[in-house]
Amino acid sequence: MSIKDIYNLPINTITQEDSVLFLWVNDSHLKEGIKLCEKWGFKFKVIAFVWEKLTKNGKLCANVGAWTMKNTEICLLATKGAMYKYKNKHNIFQLVKAERTEHSKKPNQVRQNIELLFGNLPRIELFARQKTKGWTSIGYDIDGRDIKESLELLAR
Repeated sequence: MSIKDIYNLPINTITQEDSVLFLWVNDSHLKEGIKLCEKWGFKFKVIAFVWEKLTKNGKLCANVGAWTMKNTEICLLATKGAMYKYKNKHNIFQLVKAERTEHSKKPNQVRQNIELLFGNLPRIELFARQKTKGWTSIGYDIDGRDIKESLELLAR
């Protein structure tokens, strides 16, 4: 999808007054990621997670970048409303070392960390590559639907 199409997704139809957004971005798209948070009605707070990508053998996995070798991906945290009152844990680490598997598939450890942070609140993962117990998972790889169509169905 183009960044314009992503900006225009009707995220407000599936979020509550108090909500938290975890948004994966790579460092070269950090500015667009923060702008997207704001476009969707959230206020950027911090970088929640930094994923150090490892190979199956536990070695550092890196790709050539324009300036430096790329071996991490970042997950932004943005909120709307009063989400801090829902925070359950204060000992969740930012750095996650996990194997890079399929293209765009994020580490399960981050989902687990989010669950620890906020407990059993409703959770949705957009552009999901897999179904996850306790989460509403939306993604082409799951149901073959366009994200806009999935959001419309969910909002009903």
